[in-house]
Amino acid sequence: MIFDFDGVIIDSMKVKVSEYRSLYSQFTKDESLLNEIAVIYENSIGLPREVTFKKVFKDILKKSISGQEIERFSKEYSQAIFSRLNNVNPVNGFIEYLDTHKKLSKYVLSGAPHSDLTYLMDKLRLSEHFKSFKGGPLEKKEEIINIKVQENVESKEIVYFGDQKNDYIAAKTTGVQFIGINASRGLEKMQCKIFSNFQELIAHERTRDSLYS
Repeated sequence: MIFDFDGVIIDSMKVKVSEYRSLYSQFTKDESLLNEIAVIYENSIGLPREVTFKKVFKDILKKSISGQEIERFSKEYSQAIFSRLNNVNPVNGFIEYLDTHKKLSKYVLSGAPHSDLTYLMDKLRLSEHFKSFKGGPLEKKEEIINIKVQENVESKEIVYFGDQKNDYIAAKTTGVQFIGINASRGLEKMQCKIFSNFQELIAHERTRDSLYS
């Protein structure tokens, strides 16, 4: 089992979009530009944060930004997120779902910086449930293949849980199964099962088991 983090394990997207928009308010007060920036962020979930920063500065703000400034900007954003996510809980049914499938190896792949992922995994005491977890920068398709090789299993034996179109594409490209959790609108037209949370998925699995037992 492979899980995305933001939106799947914790419902953090509204907080992250809000803080992302707020972060750029120091550069512009134009509401239309800030709205464009928020849309760019939402459409770039899963990509390295540095890539999105550069795109916003170049395409929207028409400014250049150095690597050092990106690093400072990223830390500022992380601190703002942490202050609002300190009391967040996992998505409904997530811990129960992990317990239901205790015997299976579990991994987390996130486009969020690895330092951010480590902080939140430890804060939520989730690390013990996973064989490993990895944050950005990373290429999810490559990491899925690495896990497949490490576990010595067929692609069809792996399930990837995501909430974004990018997650779906990474899963389908590598031939693994995909389940949408707390999905964005980008997944509505994809050919995949979608559940609002893990409690709903648990109920579905129990019904399925009873039907085929």
